[in-house]
Amino acid sequence: MRVRHSAWLLETSSDWSRLIKEFGGGRSQVIDNIVRHLKELGVVSCVLEEPYIDRDYSADFLYYYAKTFREYSRHCKRVHFFLKDITQLLHDNKPSEQILEFRTLIQSNYCGFCVIRPLPTAPIGRTVLSSQMHGQMNSEPTVTCRAQFSTNLLGIDLKVLGTAYLQQDSRVGACAQIAIWIGMRHMHARYGYNWVSVADITRLATPIAPYEAVSLPAGSDFLTSERMLRSISEAGYQPLCFHLPNIDSGILPYVESGIPVVLGLNTGENVGHAVTVVGRVFSRQEHPTNQAINYISAYIVHDDQGGPDMYLPTTPRDNGSQFDFGETTKRQTSTDLIELNFTHANFAIALMSPRVFSTAAIAEMSARDRIFNILDNMPEIREKLTHRAFPINVRLLDELQTAHSEERILLRTYLTSAAGYRRHIIEGSASDELKSELLQLHLPHFTWITEISTTDSFNNSSAGMRRMYGHTIIDATSTAKGRDSLLMLHLPGLLFTRDVSSTKKHKETLTRIQKDDLYECREKQPRSTSLSN
Repeated sequence: MRVRHSAWLLETSSDWSRLIKEFGGGRSQVIDNIVRHLKELGVVSCVLEEPYIDRDYSADFLYYYAKTFREYSRHCKRVHFFLKDITQLLHDNKPSEQILEFRTLIQSNYCGFCVIRPLPTAPIGRTVLSSQMHGQMNSEPTVTCRAQFSTNLLGIDLKVLGTAYLQQDSRVGACAQIAIWIGMRHMHARYGYNWVSVADITRLATPIAPYEAVSLPAGSDFLTSERMLRSISEAGYQPLCFHLPNIDSGILPYVESGIPVVLGLNTGENVGHAVTVVGRVFSRQEHPTNQAINYISAYIVHDDQGGPDMYLPTTPRDNGSQFDFGETTKRQTSTDLIELNFTHANFAIALMSPRVFSTAAIAEMSARDRIFNILDNMPEIREKLTHRAFPINVRLLDELQTAHSEERILLRTYLTSAAGYRRHIIEGSASDELKSELLQLHLPHFTWITEISTTDSFNNSSAGMRRMYGHTIIDATSTAKGRDSLLMLHLPGLLFTRDVSSTKKHKETLTRIQKDDLYECREKQPRSTSLSN
């Protein structure tokens, strides 16, 4: 058997119709939104390869399709997408120099792939498209849960930064399994966690109560939240649950950290819906507040029944929400097609590492207590420092104290590894003196970082314009309660560090930073990393 390749431009409506036909022929919300996303990316051409053996479909085939009376094909098709015309790639007898030229062209213009399964009701298999998204003037959508995926076409290695997506196939798994799979596949691609198929997730969620065992295969109709937790735990993760109220603000630090969150939605039916939160939309506020969640107009979700990179507004759009662009998540109920938002959320589960022992809420509370305590006592501290001829950054400290007195200080918390933190510091805009001190800190593998900004310095739709006055580091492998978990606090010109393992009575050291200024807030950047980093 030979692998067949065909390529064509995506310029006219008939070109796109040909692609839709390859997707399965029928129109669906999933296919429509994939096509919409491809057009937004600016895709110009595609290459179809068939037959293609997909590992995920093969796992489902072994679990279910190979055992049915009806015969199903073992093979899939795969479509690759490009930003430029690469149709000449398939011309025969190209000289070696031209092959090298095309390799560079193809690698630099690759936008991802879509596996097409031989399933009439759910043809869209494992799909990874570039996570680049376009916002409006005052809004910035960012997919924070993205990783580098590698593939090969005609001997050419290709890479794309994105988040894996899969359409629901109810024979093997419902929306809950797909939502979990999306999160776990991201963790596998980015951090090296175990590779898990949808069939594996269904098996890990083995029912242990009569009300859970209501379908065959077990779980193909739906999973209860208890079974979702069981499958996540059995796969090697530490599930962290969020319940009403304030699910939207509770999950924000985890989404900012690049940790996928499975979100349960109540649609008014007997069985709800599950999606995976993979990013958020930051929107500049006309009347800024000191709560980070108020700057998030929507979360970005992968919806197995709607498509990849959909928007889930934090408030209903008829209730004054600033979110007014992009394709939102919708759900067909028995009576109506409803647009979903966070008023429909009833629980969420973050896929946490088993090496983290504190939550974002507790870490931020500890950081807030320490920051505000120092700012409350800053007049006395400054007086003592002046008496000791200790130089202080008068301008920035004045700004921070004023913001504190006017309740305009904004804290933003996220989880990172020690290596990830050091990469951000060395590549960021902090002063060289501060960088030198921070890079020498001995840190645990995981830390909670809390950035200290003001409403003025934070309220910018462009990430490059958002600034912080300082930040804290809290040991995420501790309970994060009390002072002993706080490893570092930076305020303008002042660096407090703490050796939690020291037996001395005074464990805290104060270092002055002479040339200090505001520096960039951190944005989650995609990298290929492993847990050892």
